[in-house]
Amino acid sequence: MGTLKTLASPQLGSSAFVSVSALELETAGTHVLETGGQEHVLNILAGTCSVRVALPDGQRMAFDPVGRRDSIFGGKPEAVYVPVNSRCEVTCRKAPFEAAIFAAPTDQIALPAHITPEEVRTVDAGKSDWQRQVHILMGDSGPATRMILGETESPPGNWSGFPPHRHTRDNPPHETNLEELYYFKFMPASGFIIGGIYDEPGAKEQARLRIFRQGQVFDVPHGYHFLAPCPGHRVRYAWVLGGQTKKFGSWLDDTELAWLHTT
Repeated sequence: MGTLKTLASPQLGSSAFVSVSALELETAGTHVLETGGQEHVLNILAGTCSVRVALPDGQRMAFDPVGRRDSIFGGKPEAVYVPVNSRCEVTCRKAPFEAAIFAAPTDQIALPAHITPEEVRTVDAGKSDWQRQVHILMGDSGPATRMILGETESPPGNWSGFPPHRHTRDNPPHETNLEELYYFKFMPASGFIIGGIYDEPGAKEQARLRIFRQGQVFDVPHGYHFLAPCPGHRVRYAWVLGGQTKKFGSWLDDTELAWLHTT
C-alpha cells in the first residue's frame, strides 16, 4: 500500500511549469506511474526501492536497489530519471519509504537512468551565517532535459539562497528564466523556514513572506528570493529548477547585496 500526494502543479494552480509529488510506500507496496508528456525524476528521500521502466518502443529497464538513506538527512541524494511516454513501477524494498517526484513537460527523448550518490557533486556555497551545502543531483547535462535538481542543507539558523537572486528573464549567460520549487524537511520536525520574494532591488519592504513547515512546498515563479530558517533545527530541502533552457548558475543577484560574495 502507499500514498501519492501532489504538492504543487500547474493543474492545481500552485506552480507554473514544474510539478512535485510525495510518494510514500510500505514494504512490498507498489505504485505505477504513467509519465505521459512529462519527464519525471524520483528523488529517493528515505528507504529503498526497485524501479522498473517500460519505454514506448517496448524496451524495459530495471534499477534495483535504489535508495540508501534512512531519511533525507542521511547523505547524498539518489534518483531515477524516467522519460516521457513511459510506464514506471516503483516497489518498496525497505520502509519507511518516501520519494519526491518532480515532473516537467518536454518534447525531448532520453533514456531512463539511475543517478547514484557517487555521481552527485557537492559544493559549499556562501559563508558565515549564510553558508550551506549544495548537492547537485542533475546539472546542465542529462538525463533530464528541462530540469536541474538537487538538495541543499543549511546549518541551524543559517540563511539560504543568499544573496537574494532571481532567474526570471532570458538573458544568457547572465540569467535564464527558470521556475524553482523547494520541498522542505526539518530535524526535529517542529522547524519552519521563512521564504521571501520581491521584484526589484530596493523593494525589500514589499517582499511577500510566508512560513513553510515540514513537507510543504515553496514555489518561486519569478523575482528575487531567499530563505531564512529558524534556529535550533536542521533544514534540508529538495529543489528543482525547470524551464525551456537548462543552465545552472545562470541567475542574477540583488545588486545591493552582491558585494557579500567579496567579503
